[in-house]
Amino acid sequence: MSQKSNKPLAPVKPAGLEMIFFYPCPHCGHNVPLLTPTQPSMAQCDACAQHFPIVPVDEKTLRFMRTMLANGRAAIDPDFM
Repeated sequence: MSQKSNKPLAPVKPAGLEMIFFYPCPHCGHNVPLLTPTQPSMAQCDACAQHFPIVPVDEKTLRFMRTMLANGRAAIDPDFM
């Protein structure tokens, strides 16, 4: 059984980084969010349910962004800490 503590929780820092890319559906124009699509594939619109092919994003660019932001840790607001 766990005991409840009256101690306030410290804010939690980011532990990782992912990027979401938006692809406009060619059928209805709705922006479909996809999580780092690095392979050519078919996407399905969550508005009209139609499928369409997507152009993948560059894995090297994603790796660069993760490195530059220290996998999310460098994106912390310095005024908050």
